[in-house]
Amino acid sequence: MTSGTGTDTGSGSTGSTGTGAGSADTDTGTGSDLGTGSADTDTGTGNTGPADTGGTAGTAGTEDAAAGPVLSGGAARPRGALLRLLALAVLLGGLAAWAALDGARLLAGFGERVDALGAWAPLVFALCYALAVTALLPGAVLSATAGALFGVPVGAATVLVGATLGASLSFGIGRRLGRPAVERYAGTGRLARLDAFLARRGFLAVLVMRLVPLFPFNLVNYGAGVSGVRFLPFVTATALGIVPGTLTLVGLGGALRQPGSPLLWPALGALVVLSVGGGWAARRYGSTGKGGSVKATEKKQR
Repeated sequence: MTSGTGTDTGSGSTGSTGTGAGSADTDTGTGSDLGTGSADTDTGTGNTGPADTGGTAGTAGTEDAAAGPVLSGGAARPRGALLRLLALAVLLGGLAAWAALDGARLLAGFGERVDALGAWAPLVFALCYALAVTALLPGAVLSATAGALFGVPVGAATVLVGATLGASLSFGIGRRLGRPAVERYAGTGRLARLDAFLARRGFLAVLVMRLVPLFPFNLVNYGAGVSGVRFLPFVTATALGIVPGTLTLVGLGGALRQPGSPLLWPALGALVVLSVGGGWAARRYGSTGKGGSVKATEKKQR
């Protein structure tokens, strides 16, 4: 950028100081230095006083020229955020419809096909489980199938790996497509405070939802990605929270494969305990945790 010591000679009155008369102070040197090729000249600020040197006018012209692209880019961002959110809604709607109409046929005979792979069967099953979770297919059926195919120890490990991978993938999709719109349009109301709370207490929130079988596992993955929950607490809470339910469903699948197995009734009892106890924990958490924190935040702001 050129200095204002001899370049601003619009009036030709004070060439040594570069103050000029102000009316003809267009600071064309700034336009050439910026390389924008535009005629963005700050002519209205030329008569701000005798202390307004050519360098100051050049700086103002630079700021005005630099502000142009920022404003135009900012105007495109809201549209992009809404388009991403719309794409996520369409994706989830399409996956839900596909899972409801064709999911049962896809899962029919899945266990036999995977079992034929021999030693590679657990690894392939875990990868397919991850894709099924992302595609909104019912994970409970696959967990029971893993128990029937591999038994409780190997089946539980296979399900834990596949479910965690699928949850991470769904979280990433939700974060990429849905999070920008939430960040831009959450505002400063209750939704913004809830989002901030989830950012701080995401581990506990996800852990409670994982312990309760009533919460849809697949939708929680996408919802956590859209919300302010951070990735590491989400993955950690998921891996820990799904252990009881995984052991229960895998044990139930293994027991159903062997009629009269002693694991049948303990697995059914554990499923009931998880449903009832998890529901109680969710209500308690909702009343004293999330809701209480949001209400306390509202009172402080008032």
